[in-house]
Amino acid sequence: METLALIVDDRTVDLGKLAEFARSVGDVAVDGPVLTLRRGDEHCHVVEVSDPEADGIFEDWPQARIPTSPRAIFSVDYRAPDLAAALVQSIAQRCPLTVDTNYGHLVPGGDLTPDMLIPRVRICGLGGGE
Repeated sequence: METLALIVDDRTVDLGKLAEFARSVGDVAVDGPVLTLRRGDEHCHVVEVSDPEADGIFEDWPQARIPTSPRAIFSVDYRAPDLAAALVQSIAQRCPLTVDTNYGHLVPGGDLTPDMLIPRVRICGLGGGE
């Protein structure tokens, strides 16, 4: 599974609120600390991040972009980029958030597209002398 981080500006957002936001995307279930979103054969899992420093959420961020005030932070594990992007879009319609794709994209939630969630493979020796 791939992972992305959601940094929601509204600290009051929790898994319950995320479940409400995601209902327009697919079937939602919250089981303890895990929200599962399903649509057809696709699924993703969301958990709240309680210690962003220990989880290394901001370790690759430019210093100027690291939030100075508390935020609600979630980790999303997914296999289907379309579903993960739809989840993010459903949240972005209700509150501002920043997404760290773990593929070099740090974007506002409303700007996330599924292609930003697909790893790019570099093949040495092909394509311009790399």
